[in-house]
Amino acid sequence: MDILIQHNRLILNLKRSVFVFVLPLTVGALASDGHAQSQQQAIDRPAEAKTQQNKTSSEENHTAPSVSPNTTVLPPVTVEAKASEEVAGYVAKRSSTATKTDTPILEIPQSVSVVTRRELDMRSVQNFTEALRYVPGVTVDQFGFEGRGFEYLLMRGFNGLTTANFRDGLSNAAQGLFFGSFITDTYGLERVDVLRGPSSVLFGRGDAGGIVNRVTKRPNANPAREIQFQYGNFDRKRIAADVGAVSKDGSLMFRLVTSALDSDTQVKFPGAGGDRAENRRFYIAPSVTWRPTVDTTITLMGDVLNNRSGASAFLLTAPDGGFTNIQQGDPKFSRYATNQSSFSYQIEHHFNDILTARQNFRYAQQSGQFRDLFSLGYNTIDQPSLADRGTYATKERLSQIVLDTHLQAKVNTGPINHTVLLGADWNQTNASMRYFEGYVNGFTPPGIDILNPVYSQSIPTPDLLLTHAKQKIDQLGFYLQDQIRYDQNWILTLSGRYDRIHSKDNDLLSVTTTRGKDSVFAGRAGLTYLFSNGIAPYVSYSQSFLPQAGFDSNNRAFDPTRGSQYEVGIKYQPVGGNSLYTMALFDLTKTNVLTRDPNDESGFRFVQTGEVGSRGAELEARTELLHGLNFIGAFTYHEVTVTKSNDGNEGRMPVQTPTTMTSAWLDYSLGSTGINWLQGVGIGGGVRYVGRVFNDEENTNSTPAFTLFDATLRYDRGPVLFTLNASNLFNNHYLSSTFFGRNYLGTERTVIGSMTFRF
Repeated sequence: MDILIQHNRLILNLKRSVFVFVLPLTVGALASDGHAQSQQQAIDRPAEAKTQQNKTSSEENHTAPSVSPNTTVLPPVTVEAKASEEVAGYVAKRSSTATKTDTPILEIPQSVSVVTRRELDMRSVQNFTEALRYVPGVTVDQFGFEGRGFEYLLMRGFNGLTTANFRDGLSNAAQGLFFGSFITDTYGLERVDVLRGPSSVLFGRGDAGGIVNRVTKRPNANPAREIQFQYGNFDRKRIAADVGAVSKDGSLMFRLVTSALDSDTQVKFPGAGGDRAENRRFYIAPSVTWRPTVDTTITLMGDVLNNRSGASAFLLTAPDGGFTNIQQGDPKFSRYATNQSSFSYQIEHHFNDILTARQNFRYAQQSGQFRDLFSLGYNTIDQPSLADRGTYATKERLSQIVLDTHLQAKVNTGPINHTVLLGADWNQTNASMRYFEGYVNGFTPPGIDILNPVYSQSIPTPDLLLTHAKQKIDQLGFYLQDQIRYDQNWILTLSGRYDRIHSKDNDLLSVTTTRGKDSVFAGRAGLTYLFSNGIAPYVSYSQSFLPQAGFDSNNRAFDPTRGSQYEVGIKYQPVGGNSLYTMALFDLTKTNVLTRDPNDESGFRFVQTGEVGSRGAELEARTELLHGLNFIGAFTYHEVTVTKSNDGNEGRMPVQTPTTMTSAWLDYSLGSTGINWLQGVGIGGGVRYVGRVFNDEENTNSTPAFTLFDATLRYDRGPVLFTLNASNLFNNHYLSSTFFGRNYLGTERTVIGSMTFRF
């Protein structure tokens, strides 16, 4: 009966959302007949052919210089774009994120979404979580407005704050001992690839929900040259530049991306003279690519990001649990400051048409200093409206070294074609923290009266050291993958991986050291069938693992959590068209989850008998409905449930996890009408729906669903691009969730004007 009820619920929710996909699918099919032929040459032509065509055209227009018979003529170095960079507007057709090989998205037996640079610009994305608002299966902003730069997200119901963080195919998922985690400046990104479901087989440790790969801007044959000015509400000011250069023979390319932000935020402190939390950021990222031969490419990349911010929109709850507009922090005390930098290189060498070697390396580090106030509850005896507060401060350091080396071979055995990948990677993370809470001299921080709040009080930085710790995690993994193609229609993807993980935790106050050692195997198998009309059904099974710190009641180190997923789906890419439609059904289980030890009377010991299940459906459409009319549609239905637990929450949903999410974005270039004075003018709009979430593990309290609207207006002609973007256009005041005795206020209406000059 339960299965029948769940099945009916799933069907009902699918019916409610089907209109989002029927319209673009129908219109796209009608439009493709007349539009497909013109798009075929522009979209589907391989990058090498494009390069060769440009070269030939150039040779036809110029008289070749005479060459002496005794002169040595070196072969020209041609600069080719990778197929994985093949993007048309809002639609990307290839990705290397899921397989580490350049693979059409249609052939990947797992859910993949790509947010292109065009989409980031047209929506004027300001922070990383905004980039994922129109992607299925991803929940963002669950802690409301986030002005500090932390990239909170859930993937298929599982935390992805640090575990899902990847950059240029390498883990960027190092986690500090408190707040430390790497943050992203979206102006420095070329695209964002989202791979949903367990992905440890190629990438090592990670949670069951998947990974998000941030693809960095890097040098290319058509160098960018632009400068951008932004101004928005809350006195937001930003200047950014993206410039590049290419040597005469194309063998050396350079790019520099930089931005600087100075802004107030929506976080306002009542009765404090209009004080608002601030946000200051500086980012610079140089890169250079050298091609000493036609077969070898070496790219060096570096970046520096300094971030300074005040408090986020964390509002105290009233004594009865109701809403207040009182900030828990203080404008003169709450501070979040991080300095991070990285250096990376990518080397690729083609030995011949069969064998290719690649090596990717990154060293990244971050130092952070954080301090804030937190609620200790209400003094219900003397002053029932007075909330007591405590203070904390941390000094953290975080570093990560990642090295990935692999060989790719393309081999034919009769009617079967193989793309084999053999590789090894090493991932080392070092973290240290000093945590202060309270004061050596016994100072008590002032409380806050929700009926008469007083801010900007004198509060010293806490100096009572409670924690001084260091952690080191070493991971060494070996992986093998074979993409097997038979008869041009069947594609079987098989992958396996073995890892050894060593961890070391030092408590420098108690002078104790604990060590952990794990070994784990993860696999993936997927089968795809390609129809000639662009339809590709698939089925897959994939696994993940994530090490856990701590010990059980028998003082044995915890085993890694394990994720396993069955997924079936279908992808459709009309031949010659600029569209991609996907649908996926999945059943995902995470095991070895910590739950309380029923035999431990203290209540502080845990065992690994817990289990969480997530199953549901995801739909996505990215399409050019008509010439100049682009559409993005996404629908998510998740049933995330605690299936095994000793904490009394078995059968309930985890907090902050919505069951249903739907979004749609429509963008139209008015110049497509052929009216001359409308050339370069474009409009766009979007709608986002997020269902209710539970605020406690017992599922007794919930935050209502909300619907938000976005809009954009632009003028793009010649060297000038002007955009005016509004997020939460109608300024819907909503709560993202209520948790830890705090209300997390959603992002208020944000209006930003951008002027970009290209030269």
